[in-house]
Amino acid sequence: MVHFLNIGSQVVRSELLAMSPSGPFRLAVHHPNGPIVEYFDSAIAGLQRQAEIEDALSGYRSDVPRVAISGTPVGSA
Repeated sequence: MVHFLNIGSQVVRSELLAMSPSGPFRLAVHHPNGPIVEYFDSAIAGLQRQAEIEDALSGYRSDVPRVAISGTPVGSA
């Protein structure tokens, strides 16, 4: 899976790849300051880490709740 994120005038590309059909999974985030490469046992763990990295790069503050399109805070039941 390849994902692109625009941060100002910069484009950050991230890739989550299965190293074999059942894992492990390789997450590579490419940004102007250099790549970040990490490995995970599951795709879900890799996607969660991808979101954390993108939040950090975009200046997202964890003390401000995210709101989905529906208006419900993300992570609420």
